[in-house]
Amino acid sequence: MEAPAGASRSHTEPGGIEGFWSRIDSFLRARLRPDLYERWFAPLRPISLGDGRLQIGAPDRFHRDFVEDNYRAWFEEFVPELLGERVRIAFAVDDLPRLAAPPPPPPAVPMARDLPALEPRDSRPNPRYVFDSFVVGASNRFAFAAAQAVAKNPGHSYNPLFLHGDSGLGKTHLLHAVAAAILESQGGGRVAIVSSERYTNDFVAALSKGVMDDFRHKYRECSALLVDDVQFLAGKDKTAEEFFHTFNELHDHHVQIVLSSDRPPKELKGLDERLCSRFEWGMRVQIEAPEFETRAAILQKKASVESIALPDDVTELLAQHIRSNVRELEGALMRLAAFASLKSEPITVALARDVLGDVLPPPGYRPPIEKIQEAVAARYGLTVAKLTSASREQKVALPRQVAMFLCRELAKEKFQSIAEKFNKKDHTTVIAAVERIRLLKDADPAVGTALAVLIAKLTP
Repeated sequence: MEAPAGASRSHTEPGGIEGFWSRIDSFLRARLRPDLYERWFAPLRPISLGDGRLQIGAPDRFHRDFVEDNYRAWFEEFVPELLGERVRIAFAVDDLPRLAAPPPPPPAVPMARDLPALEPRDSRPNPRYVFDSFVVGASNRFAFAAAQAVAKNPGHSYNPLFLHGDSGLGKTHLLHAVAAAILESQGGGRVAIVSSERYTNDFVAALSKGVMDDFRHKYRECSALLVDDVQFLAGKDKTAEEFFHTFNELHDHHVQIVLSSDRPPKELKGLDERLCSRFEWGMRVQIEAPEFETRAAILQKKASVESIALPDDVTELLAQHIRSNVRELEGALMRLAAFASLKSEPITVALARDVLGDVLPPPGYRPPIEKIQEAVAARYGLTVAKLTSASREQKVALPRQVAMFLCRELAKEKFQSIAEKFNKKDHTTVIAAVERIRLLKDADPAVGTALAVLIAKLTP
């Protein structure tokens, strides 16, 4: 029987979603290198098909984000041609058991009473994220050393260890590396490594089912607790309150706590000040965007692990222009490798520029003034209208001067052209702004950091 219009097609219906997926899977298997297919595409499976939308399931959040970030456009290009109809692609986490049985969980530490077992994904760190696979450079050396110290002497060296930095710089990698090292050194045990989203979902479920004792046993009677992206606890008052008490309980018993966030504790708005102050008790370490040499080393390491033949000139091209974070850098490499495999071509600079045109600027690229204004306004929490207004408030004046400086340095615009874009009649205002920022970029760390982040964003 035909499915009603707009309804999801049955997984078992002849010619339904399984039939569609079989054709997609055959297409992928025939055109991709076996190792690339097995790593990223074999674990995918269909969830639903309806209303012109195919939802594809990945086994975990990392896998979903990686495929979505790097291969969505590719799926949306070949799937409609393969299926003979227009289809939008959506990716989701589908963590139901795969056909292959997962490895057994580590043996539990004997306890005086039975405890609710952590689910496998809570107790086992990602095997790809270990210390040996982490590329160390000037931007992350201190964080790497602190993570290793915690792994060697959990609960005593730095407790808590708080890692912060922009997305995609390696915080999650270090959390999993610490968890793996603690598990290995203890010969088993119960290590809870979760995202703040998962912790929140578990808390809400326990609250609704009236099983808070089980929830507390799960997170308070473990050998280490590692929580990723704690900034998302902001605004969740009940969850944060429970986490506050969990933190105290673990810390009092010298259980290692490792946390990550996209900002330092003092900037976690919407979180109880008591909790933020506890985040500062141990060691707080910032991870910064990797410098060129580290980016090149990351690419070479990834290429070696994935058996990708990556020429030096392509390594230099990617490392020079993809500066914002490691995830984007590795994603660009994997996307390039996939296209090279599909076309049966070697990886070259020409192919890289063709495939990665959205992240690699053409030679001589200069960001337009409008793009600079948008980036600076977003960085400082302003609107472009406010940035270009006549306001003399310091919270507006400094960002405006930063934007003028970048328009001169990056866009190479004339002073008068910049003045007009900022609604200034006199170009001497721009000259003064450029000179002030030129002095502040070395004298004021906050200005220097803002400039580095903005330049990386505006010159991919």
